[in-house]
Amino acid sequence: MFIVWGKTIKRQKLGYVADYCAVCRDLRAFHVKRVGSASHVYYISFGEGELVGYERTCQACNTAFDAVPDTYAGMSRVSRPGNELISETFPNYYTVYRELIERERKVRDTPSLLTPAERRARLREPFRVVAPIVQQKLSSTQVDWRVWLAFAAFIPILWSIGGLVRLFTDDENAVTRGALVGLALGVGLIASQTFTSARRYVLKSAVPPLTTALAPLRPSEAEISDILKELQQHKLKLGSKLRASDLTESIEQLRQAV
Repeated sequence: MFIVWGKTIKRQKLGYVADYCAVCRDLRAFHVKRVGSASHVYYISFGEGELVGYERTCQACNTAFDAVPDTYAGMSRVSRPGNELISETFPNYYTVYRELIERERKVRDTPSLLTPAERRARLREPFRVVAPIVQQKLSSTQVDWRVWLAFAAFIPILWSIGGLVRLFTDDENAVTRGALVGLALGVGLIASQTFTSARRYVLKSAVPPLTTALAPLRPSEAEISDILKELQQHKLKLGSKLRASDLTESIEQLRQAV
């Protein structure tokens, strides 16, 4: 008898708090969760599991950060805007983040007054947050709806080509060759969709938060290219899956929409 068992990560919802988001660069509402490692049998887990840590996920950009529950005076059971959660969950927010708030006000209101060193640091900050998340996600093959669609199309492709060949000939060798062509097309379709799934993930999940964080600075394509090259040197997949033009175009679209 084959028994499937092992460990699984289990997240328990604790509540909502106000805190600073390093990607949005502003006050945001966060969903705080307990992260545990629980045993499972046939993928059914038992209990909360051994404590791994806590995480808070920004409700605006959906970026997850480590969390320290003791930081907060309390947690709300319902999600509300960050400024409505401050008094209940983080009443000393403006004291704790005073210097950071002033720094970000300078980035937002007078970016031209940043020194070259300050500008480089501000541009790199959101990449330092997003790159590890992307690295962890892309450590395994991404199977999105396009990959599943390619798998679903595999048999119909084989059947269709085989049927077309039989319309014109009864030669079994020709039918076999047709089936091999269909097999090659089906495998090629699945391989191409699987190969490009990582970039699709980056465009969907990494570009929006980076756009939000970088928009006030209006970085040039050359500045972003330099950062991506640094990520590549450190073997971070965000550097190879993302193009500078992806961000500059997204930033320009955001600015035009505002």
